[in-house]
Amino acid sequence: MFRVAPEAEAVQALRLGKVALVLLPRDGNAIEYRLDPSRSESALARHEADSAVQRAAGRADAVSVKTTLVSEPGSRYIDFLIPGLIGLGLMNGGMWGVGFHLVDMRIKRLLKRMLATPLRRGDFMLAQVGLRVVTALFEIAFLLLFARFALGVPILGSLVAIFAVGALGALCFGGMGLLLASRAQRIETVMGLMNVVTLPMTIGSGVFFSVERFPALVQPAIRLLPLTALIDALRAVISEGAPLVSQTTPLLILVAWAVLSFAAGLKLFRWH
Repeated sequence: MFRVAPEAEAVQALRLGKVALVLLPRDGNAIEYRLDPSRSESALARHEADSAVQRAAGRADAVSVKTTLVSEPGSRYIDFLIPGLIGLGLMNGGMWGVGFHLVDMRIKRLLKRMLATPLRRGDFMLAQVGLRVVTALFEIAFLLLFARFALGVPILGSLVAIFAVGALGALCFGGMGLLLASRAQRIETVMGLMNVVTLPMTIGSGVFFSVERFPALVQPAIRLLPLTALIDALRAVISEGAPLVSQTTPLLILVAWAVLSFAAGLKLFRWH
């Protein structure tokens, strides 16, 4: 799908991985292609676009072509990928870390023993999610350090904003893990439920390629997914240096998922 946009907007879309190729008109009968050579779809898009341009101009290489390979830090595929991998890690860590642990405790009858204590369900579940949030902050710090010093990925946004978004994401997926494990009695059961929930988000929430690659009809639904909201916010803060207040919509989506999943999990949860 092709669309016309101002040059600055088009270059920014390429940098953020929203498009695979940018065509820029130059002096005379010339076109400049801009692409990231590390992305295979960019090379394919360049070939198809050039074929269309040359065919429209009478073929026989009637149009002068220049190709600019975009490889500076901040414009590479790895710069696009890192926020997605952080979001994916927060989802898997939150859901598997909390859900699997809860079912394991139920199988070992550790939860049943807590019935004899004054511990309330809500306090117990908050403790589980809170522990996951603290762990997630260390995971984010490690990934950011590795990305910055091993891969040269620029961190343009505030670290406070990045950790705040990550903590909210961990809280959201921890709540979802509690919900899925609230009644599960077997490891196999919770594994199946986790895969059903996480697999569509892994594929469709913009981890490895932009959500804008999907048909426009399904994009509104995809953007309501918690992983999509988390990755959008992380990518805006890390790659664009956006302030936290500019990410109201994705943050509200995360809050809504966190509140609903925790409330439903609290209602369905049982100790045995």
